Amino acid sequence: MERLRRVLLVEDNDAHALLIQRIFEENGSAWSVSRVSNLADALRFLDENKNSLPDVVIADYSLPDGTGLDLTGSAGSPEDVGFPLIILTGVGSEKLAVQTMKSGAMDYVVKSPDDLRHLPSTVSRILKEWETLMERRRTEMEIAKCVSDLEADKLNLDEFMDKISQDLGEAISTIKETNSKIKERLGNNIDEETLNDLYRIESAAERAGMLTEKLFEYLLPLYFDSSLVKIYMQNLEELKRRNASER
Repeated sequence: MERLRRVLLVEDNDAHALLIQRIFEENGSAWSVSRVSNLADALRFLDENKNSLPDVVIADYSLPDGTGLDLTGSAGSPEDVGFPLIILTGVGSEKLAVQTMKSGAMDYVVKSPDDLRHLPSTVSRILKEWETLMERRRTEMEIAKCVSDLEADKLNLDEFMDKISQDLGEAISTIKETNSKIKERLGNNIDEETLNDLYRIESAAERAGMLTEKLFEYLLPLYFDSSLVKIYMQNLEELKRRNASER
């Protein structure tokens, strides 16, 4: 069963509103058209239904209390508007077309008999474009989250490694200091075997210090590959460039 697609029509002209509603009714039962006649009522409708916005908003450009583009607020892209918006106009112009796209609306339709008759198919096309935009937005957000998580993991790992390095360094220093104190305490009474044992302890402590540094140099790339961040960032920038070029 086809999902019911909800349309909010913002149109102050009763005759135009009835014509558009009839066109959608004749197109099939998959459309549910709600109509308001001014900008204030449209904004109120969207606010009251912000948790369940209509699938598309079709708004006349010229309204008694503003323009249909006022529904976009200060948005600069359809994603920022939050819903797909189509502007209706009595007379088409290149200036209005540019203004429509820059404000975040997805299309504009001239109120000619032919264009209005094809309005349901225009809306269907816009909804498919909207789904693509939303999928890209989700992908951007997922990539951005991956980058953030990777950077956080790196920070946590750096702190963890620093703590281990500090603890091991203190332990090695304690061994060396204790070794020196034993030598001083025994003085001339130290026998050769004990002296050799203390020398081996000191040499082992020095080797442990060098091995610890080498170990961290080896482990860090294994636990965190910084190239992943570059890959994710490149993918994110590519998605943004593609979105910008297609608008």
